[in-house]
Amino acid sequence: MFVHSGRPHFHLITNNKMKCPPGPRRKLSPVPEEAHDEHESASSSVSVSVVRRRRFNTFSPSSPPPPPPSPHANDLEAGVATMETRRAPLRLRMRKTFYQALLVAFLLWFFLCKLTFYDVLSGSFLGLRMCKNTEYYGPAASSLSAFPAPENTTFRIPDTLDTFYDYKFRNHTSCQISSLDLHSAFSPLCETRDAFLHAFSGGGRIGFDRPFIPLDCDMRWFNTDEVCSILSRFEKVVVVGDSMMRHVVGAMNVLLRKDLGYGAVTNWNFNEQEFTNVWLCRQECFCNHQMDVKSCSVQGIFSTSSVLQHDPSSLACPEPVDLVIEMMLKFPLDPTEVSRFQDLLASTKPRKPYAFIFGHGLWNDLDIQASMNWLDKLLEHTLEKAPYLGTINNRRSHSIWPRLYITPNAAGVLKPDQWLVSQGDKQLMIFEESVRVEAAQRGVETLGTWNMSVQATKYDGVHLDLKGNLIKAMGVLNWLNLVDVDAW
Repeated sequence: MFVHSGRPHFHLITNNKMKCPPGPRRKLSPVPEEAHDEHESASSSVSVSVVRRRRFNTFSPSSPPPPPPSPHANDLEAGVATMETRRAPLRLRMRKTFYQALLVAFLLWFFLCKLTFYDVLSGSFLGLRMCKNTEYYGPAASSLSAFPAPENTTFRIPDTLDTFYDYKFRNHTSCQISSLDLHSAFSPLCETRDAFLHAFSGGGRIGFDRPFIPLDCDMRWFNTDEVCSILSRFEKVVVVGDSMMRHVVGAMNVLLRKDLGYGAVTNWNFNEQEFTNVWLCRQECFCNHQMDVKSCSVQGIFSTSSVLQHDPSSLACPEPVDLVIEMMLKFPLDPTEVSRFQDLLASTKPRKPYAFIFGHGLWNDLDIQASMNWLDKLLEHTLEKAPYLGTINNRRSHSIWPRLYITPNAAGVLKPDQWLVSQGDKQLMIFEESVRVEAAQRGVETLGTWNMSVQATKYDGVHLDLKGNLIKAMGVLNWLNLVDVDAW
């Protein structure tokens, strides 16, 4: 701004150039530069110098006086800067409030979705059906659509989830075994032993290695806590038979130890090579191959007492359980084997009942007479040591002596040709039906496995892998669960 003819005139400044009106001009005299104020801090020895910019006295006598200095001018000269805050515009505040509300809504939705996931809320009124965990408890989704969904009751929840989710090695790339791949739940549930044995023996699969489906009524798929509870009802569960029965015991130990990797073998006495396989998670004696390799057979677990002796922490049961197998392969019986078998029994009646699981056939080429002689001798030697088992219960009008006979597996494509004549599928089916009739006359119930195993992997054409034996073991546990132990 310049003074002209005694009257102030104001002109716009454009393109950073001062445009002056024509006419005489007055020379501007600069204001003397003020002295610098220096402020030195004794503690930090840092000098802060603020140099005030040169100001020009461009005001005429008639111009208004300059505004008073800022109250913070001294602070600026002293090197202290203070900032005056101003409230954010309404638009920014509304945007911030919107984002906060959106975050709260998302957290609330996530919390409700979790409750729906664990079936605490139905989620239907909130549109949260997609949060439903069908693996946890979605009967319609976890069972086959052609079959009725399992009963919507608490005790059937394990049937519709992967009960192996917390087992050791469950998430290993070479051990992806889920209980949902082994059994597909539906309704109704078998209520009696006869109904269950008929359902299991007549069941099958819809496709090779697909989930097993009993006939007419379903079976339970127990979790480890339930398995422990069932076995603890008995004084001892005695298994007698060949290698197929040893594999059933191994599968039951997998359930008791919650270990898919090495639950069926004595991993506490592995040699150096076997320990190397463990660390490298090789297929030898690992997971589904614990029963595939012949060298693994010597590492099979024969009793839970050996587990308690060598690796007690691996047993998941809070209550004592006693599961044992005695290998008795063929008829006639070996006296040494008979003596070991009788040593398993008490001469006086125990507090809880015994349960006996028999398995025999292939070692006598499916000769039904030889198998029944084998069974008769076993029952005879049992009563010699434990005569109380034959006592008639007055209230039940029969003895409380639970006995189950398990027939051999179906023949696989890898079965050697020289055995197909005497142990082929036709002979196996005839043998299973004959055992059912003959064993019933002796008070022994029969669990047929031909239908269950005909569409299952058999690594040598005879023996099932871990998956197949887990199904067979679960069949035994369902039968044990239906035994009336209160009548003992």
